[in-house]
Amino acid sequence: MSNPDFEVRPVDRPIVVVRRSSNGWLIGGVVAIVALVAAAVVVMNRNDTGQQASSAYQQGAATATANDATQTAQAAAAQATGAANAANASANDAQTQAAIRAQQNADNRTVQQQSAPAATADSSASANPQ
Repeated sequence: MSNPDFEVRPVDRPIVVVRRSSNGWLIGGVVAIVALVAAAVVVMNRNDTGQQASSAYQQGAATATANDATQTAQAAAAQATGAANAANASANDAQTQAAIRAQQNADNRTVQQQSAPAATADSSASANPQ
């Protein structure tokens, strides 16, 4: 039962020498130390970030308050300008009306003065018939 196609022959295998090294442990230790330092930096800066966020929030609130005050002051100034313009227009209107009435009164007095001597002359002529 021997089959010439299936012969088992010894195989020359290379000899592998395994040396133990601690380089892997050394690199792993360095990576762990760097990670611990990075975590410490993050934790230390977290408090500053909270204070910065609080400060930024307060500054934003102050800015918003100032903007609101500015808008309110601008609206009040616009309203005051409108009221001043309306008062000026009313004063001009009143001055015009006063001038018209003064002119009418002066005209009425002139008419009365002109008609008064004529009326007295007529009445004196009728009182002294000659």
